[in-house]
Amino acid sequence: MLGVQGLTRSIGGRSVVRELSFSMAPGEVLAVLGPSGSGKTSLLRMIAGFDVPTAGRIELRGACVSEPGCVRVPPERRGLALAFQDATLFPHLDAVDNAAFGIRGLARTERRARARRALGEMGLAGIDGRDVATLSGGEAQRVSLARALATDAPLLLLDEPFGNVDRLTRSDLVQRLRAVFAQGRGAIVVTHDPADVEDLGARVLLMREGRLVADSTHDAIRSGAQGDWARTFLAGGG
Repeated sequence: MLGVQGLTRSIGGRSVVRELSFSMAPGEVLAVLGPSGSGKTSLLRMIAGFDVPTAGRIELRGACVSEPGCVRVPPERRGLALAFQDATLFPHLDAVDNAAFGIRGLARTERRARARRALGEMGLAGIDGRDVATLSGGEAQRVSLARALATDAPLLLLDEPFGNVDRLTRSDLVQRLRAVFAQGRGAIVVTHDPADVEDLGARVLLMREGRLVADSTHDAIRSGAQGDWARTFLAGGG
């Protein structure tokens, strides 16, 4: 589904991502875990096509989408769906039209029908005509996630999807996303919280200072030979 080879991004002479390589199978759920400033979001933005790598190659479904010297495929043609920590919704659209925004090639009634299904998957059935200004922070995040789901993209890019919600909402969203992943949707989930990895049952990419320091499961990294920092971080020690 996804192949990343030697990916590097430098800003002002400083490398924020350094020679990072990994691959993902279709339907796999991958958590990119690390402290603030470790390069997690920069990695996601390069995969999405918003940021241009300084070096390295990105392949989606076996085709190159980013490499110095090859044609750079723009974000809207990569067939990915994104939801960021800040649930940026369009104030002039109601909740359903916000959720339907990324759907292409269907009539408006079909787009809205698919958006309603995605909203239902995120626990917002019946929200239809709500003005987004009246939504709580948790509801806005659910609409943002529904917008990603409604596209039917095979790979979801989720940046800190639980970062702005309370504990109860987080627990509910974890269960709903697990149900989505069980249907075969792949995902990359960027997070700084080891609990997200455990709760989502994801494979872990552990990053520090722009480098990949471990690629394994939560338990294997915590108990294995990846170093004291990695074990301490996954044990909740920061």
